[in-house]
Amino acid sequence: MTAPAVTEAGDAVRAEQAWARGDALAAIDAADRALAGGADPGARAAGVAAAAGAADGALLDAAGRWRAISAVLDAESAHAAAVWATARAALLGALAGDVTGGAGDLADARDRLPDPAPRGLTVLVDGAGAALDALRGAVEPAARRLAGLAAATVPPDPLAPEQWGELAATVAAAGGYERAARAMLEPVPGTLPTTRQRLLAAWLDLRAGRLSDAREALADVGGTAVLRRNAVLAAAVGVGLARRGSDPAALAATWDRVAPVVAGADVEPFLVDAWGELSVAAALVGDPSADLPGAVDAAVDAAGSPWWAEASRLWWALERAVVADDAAGARTAAGPLTELAVDHPVLRARAQAAAVWAAVLAGDVDAGAVDAVTTALDGVGRPWEAAALCRAATARAGAPAVARALMETGRRLRPARGPRRAAGTDELSDREREVGALVVDGLTHKEIGARLYISPKTVEQHVARLRQKLVAATRADLVAALRARL
Repeated sequence: MTAPAVTEAGDAVRAEQAWARGDALAAIDAADRALAGGADPGARAAGVAAAAGAADGALLDAAGRWRAISAVLDAESAHAAAVWATARAALLGALAGDVTGGAGDLADARDRLPDPAPRGLTVLVDGAGAALDALRGAVEPAARRLAGLAAATVPPDPLAPEQWGELAATVAAAGGYERAARAMLEPVPGTLPTTRQRLLAAWLDLRAGRLSDAREALADVGGTAVLRRNAVLAAAVGVGLARRGSDPAALAATWDRVAPVVAGADVEPFLVDAWGELSVAAALVGDPSADLPGAVDAAVDAAGSPWWAEASRLWWALERAVVADDAAGARTAAGPLTELAVDHPVLRARAQAAAVWAAVLAGDVDAGAVDAVTTALDGVGRPWEAAALCRAATARAGAPAVARALMETGRRLRPARGPRRAAGTDELSDREREVGALVVDGLTHKEIGARLYISPKTVEQHVARLRQKLVAATRADLVAALRARL
């Protein structure tokens, strides 16, 4: 009579091992067998099921599973393991925008930390705290803290929803700090980028107008089996590329492929921009079953409406009004967006653009205003948004002189050029291009290090390699060569 129990315990171990090596389907299958048999010592199979639920986009359900696991482990007197489970619940609560639940789990985990606590556990607790702080509005310092945790000398938690560097980049991008986000996505030397790293990089490329880079990255992961949470991000990139291609048939075909992936996944506040892209695609194809605006509104409200999420929600409400040619809807979104009292370059440019968009849709085309806001959008890395506004204004311009002025504005909008991949010893790496751009901006080594979350000594090494590659004897020579190259 003992054989089945031994088999079930073995299934639980096999589930953990399969999950750790990235074989999600085998892990879920083994975990299901163990749980069905009722023998899961140490809640190992339950932990794999919770991790799989999070990877499948059911973040709130996964957080609840970890709370239940914590109670089971406490009953088994495995108190340290119970704290791990509670800390994972806190992190998932933050990712899902459940500030109250996540904060309660975090406080519980902190109160019950063993003394001495394993280093990995303290890192997990710190990361959950940083994610919750970002929900409360402190996006940039939270992203810095998460980036610091990515450099901690502890092995990654195989049951956590994502790596710290990935979460740091997601948080930074949510707040509009995209240069920092891109730097955070660089894989550790000697390792390959994860699927999520590649998808996040593709999302940043899409936003910045580097469409060929985004398309290439999406193709790179196209043959990889991904669970829903990553698939949602891939869906946002896919429909974004189709929308920017101005091909309604391609957009409709793409939406048909991704709609089942999107249905049922929790909206993550840190990815409101991605969900906004999906909501515009749904509006364009006329999918009445996809109430993505309502889901986004509910997620942002539940998260306490942090300024960055509120700004994103309003911007995508404007985008939906634009595709519907709804001047009143554009005004409704533009007003609150303009009133958000946050001094942030991306938010400021989008707020100004929203007001001009509303005017353009109402037939009031001011070439000077369009020129100013499209230049501002382009300057904060939103060239496609700038070009779309310019095209719409040109199409609605009544006077030939206004149309000519807008066409000149359109010609001045520079095409986005993404970072070139290293192809030889004279080619610049992505990180060298990041450093070089900040050198051109006049930043010191210390300031560059602070922006890119690397040490001034590392910056000095990058600059030395740049001097060698670009044959620059002085800083002035280096700046001139970088301007020509970048």
